[in-house]
Amino acid sequence: MWNYFIFGIAVLALVGFLMRDTSQPVRGAAEIDISAPINKVWALQTDMARWKDWNADIEEMNVKGPLEAGTEFTWKAGGITINSRITEVIEHRRIVWTGKTMGIDAVHKWEFSSGGEVTHVSTEEEFTGFLPWLLPGTMRKTILNALQHGVHALKVVSEKQAGR
Repeated sequence: MWNYFIFGIAVLALVGFLMRDTSQPVRGAAEIDISAPINKVWALQTDMARWKDWNADIEEMNVKGPLEAGTEFTWKAGGITINSRITEVIEHRRIVWTGKTMGIDAVHKWEFSSGGEVTHVSTEEEFTGFLPWLLPGTMRKTILNALQHGVHALKVVSEKQAGR
């Protein structure tokens, strides 16, 4: 009898696992003001092939086309390879891409606005999939750390190139 009970619990656990809702996103955001003109900040952020030159988080980068919706790029950060595709580009204003890696589907947005010689940059990212469902706190921390580091690195290189 106990064997049937344990088997039944195992089956229920498996069914619950297979029916789980992994569509609830884990989100993070960061923003920063950069003392550099928007054209310089935009050029640095959208020259994806050169991200690893100024962002220590980026280990490898392979961009497979121009800066436009539909262009794919594969990159490596934190030891993880990410397959991405640009979904939106509004020059000097917005760039969005999706990414996929082990158990994670991501959407990453960057927005830029100008106040003369200061550029405001905001970025947000959301993860869905198995890993964010299983480890939401860890995934949220991962997103926030990456976004904070990314905007800070962009600020440092932009202001250096602008002579500030």
